[in-house]
Amino acid sequence: MRPTLISLPPSQAAEFKLPGGETLRGIWQVPAGAGPHPSVICIHGLTLTHRIFEEAAQALAEQGVASLRLNLRGHGDSDGPLVEQGFNDQMADLRAGFQQLSVLPGADPARRGILGFSMGGAMGALVAAQEGAACKALALWAPLLKTGPWSEERFATYGQPVGEVAKIWDEIPVSRRLFSDALLHDPYAAAVALPQSVLFCHGGKDRNHPQSRSAEAAAERLQASRPVATYFPPQSGHRFLPEAERLLRDMLTAAFFRALL
Repeated sequence: MRPTLISLPPSQAAEFKLPGGETLRGIWQVPAGAGPHPSVICIHGLTLTHRIFEEAAQALAEQGVASLRLNLRGHGDSDGPLVEQGFNDQMADLRAGFQQLSVLPGADPARRGILGFSMGGAMGALVAAQEGAACKALALWAPLLKTGPWSEERFATYGQPVGEVAKIWDEIPVSRRLFSDALLHDPYAAAVALPQSVLFCHGGKDRNHPQSRSAEAAAERLQASRPVATYFPPQSGHRFLPEAERLLRDMLTAAFFRALL
């Protein structure tokens, strides 16, 4: 069932209702010039918001690519408490947002891609596999690729869940289903098997998700003759804080989507 569009004011703020009634909110940025334009949905990581894609959205627009920067449920100004969101719920938000690209003003429904960061990268790989040929290209920034070690490391660091609630950094409560749902999925296998082009961007100093997993997935794709591109900046941690490496990441990502959408 397609989500219902509520509004798209001139400010480019976008919001739409999910089938269950919750509202997702984000920013729809369209490049200058006549459309329809290729478009990308940008999905943040756990506890973050779409603001991490502000610079990337500008780079995409300069390359003629529109972007929908979406807040998942429980994040930013989208509906729902974070503590009630499971991994499958968040993945459903991404899939709804990807489908929304086909009806947003100025978008070409035949040219859509996904950009995911961290946990959003895991979901991006899985949703791209679900959407098949509708997703023309996938970019993964510092992606979560192995859900088993991710769950184990978080519980070892922040403690085991109590009932249906797990605590993560800064004592933030999240749903236990965030982890139990995730264990049912294999984003690494999805990223390796996807026939479309995949771009891996991953910092050498990432302590959240090891760069080595992206490198291994990229190598497997190369060995299987599946299209792949990589950017592995040596000084970047999980959030690509060194400005030069971050801006180059954005430029390469925008060029990647421009070439493939």
